[in-house]
Amino acid sequence: MLIPIGTDAPLYHYPIATVGLIVANVICFVAIGFGAEETLDPWVLHFGVINPIEWLSTMFAHAGFFHLIGNMFFLWGFGLVVEGKLGWRRMLTLYLAIGIAQAALIQFIMLPWNRGGAVGASSAIMGLMGVSLVWAPKNELKVFFSLFFRIFIFDVTIMWYACFYLGWELVSWTLLHGMGMSTAALHLSGALIGFGAGVLYLKKGWVDCENWDLFRVWSGNYGRYADSSTTVSSYANPELMFGKSDVAVKDDLPDDSRPKRNSKRLNRINEMIDCGDFIGASEEMLTHQLQDSDSQFNESRLKKLAIGLLRANMPDDAEIYLEEYVERFPDAAAWARVRLAQVLLVHHKRPSAALAELKQVRLSQLSEDQRTAAKKMAAAAKKQIKAGVLDAEPEW
Repeated sequence: MLIPIGTDAPLYHYPIATVGLIVANVICFVAIGFGAEETLDPWVLHFGVINPIEWLSTMFAHAGFFHLIGNMFFLWGFGLVVEGKLGWRRMLTLYLAIGIAQAALIQFIMLPWNRGGAVGASSAIMGLMGVSLVWAPKNELKVFFSLFFRIFIFDVTIMWYACFYLGWELVSWTLLHGMGMSTAALHLSGALIGFGAGVLYLKKGWVDCENWDLFRVWSGNYGRYADSSTTVSSYANPELMFGKSDVAVKDDLPDDSRPKRNSKRLNRINEMIDCGDFIGASEEMLTHQLQDSDSQFNESRLKKLAIGLLRANMPDDAEIYLEEYVERFPDAAAWARVRLAQVLLVHHKRPSAALAELKQVRLSQLSEDQRTAAKKMAAAAKKQIKAGVLDAEPEW
């Protein structure tokens, strides 16, 4: 089993609800009697009856330690992705709604049967997987896998991971269980409800996926390619970038700013950015600037590189370009100050410095989600300062 333990998805909110749900499930597991059958029965989603209380209780009951621990790992992995975009209140509401809807659906379907039941949070968690597949298919999960007492840790995209698990559940339901009621059927129904909820939130504009959602990825018009203001330089390879050659390409550098010296090296650096190799582009540019201090990225390249490094979990490198963006383009730097404040607060443990950056932000230049994230970071920074947290010394 591939167990998720982390993600590279951008987390604009602390995982309060995700951690809270894990704690609640553990407490309920202990209170029920560690999954003992005689004390577990009142929490079970029974077939043959309609009991709305069971729609909720079944989500917090588990039949054994391994049942609990497996579900909690999955809740952690996908809870991070969903709560990272919604915040704890909206994530908790969505999670409970998916679980309750799935349990109600199953009880109505199984009303003709008067025996059997279901228990566990896995269906609601599979719903979070369905949501994550819609919202962040290209983001990666860090997973571990044990084979013959050896542990392997590697990264896989959410799209690959979800397709693998949902494909296996589909095979299990159709071939091994004859399309009857089974664990696979419960998981698939939860994932289907979650997928629908993810699409609803996306189409209604209730979540900002920054043009990285499933439909954008399918169309090939995702991420920086989905931004109508994005341009690519004449040296770019449309086939490599977009998967097709019939793409209008225009130069995003003014004629008087084209590099005269070291043009091949600068072209290679820009190609790295176009291809998504942000770490390589950063390392190459820093080396290049040691030799030619006048070399600079233009505004769009600088923004792409900074955001790309943050997505690649390289906050130290991203900080360099965020500070450069703030210095060179102060009138359009609201987003950069928010990202820089996040680096200062979370990575460097410098709440006063983070708060100072946020105080210079023009909220009118931010999206609704960015404003919410900025306000939450400001509150967190003030709380740390009030608690006596002093800014750590910069590491240089």
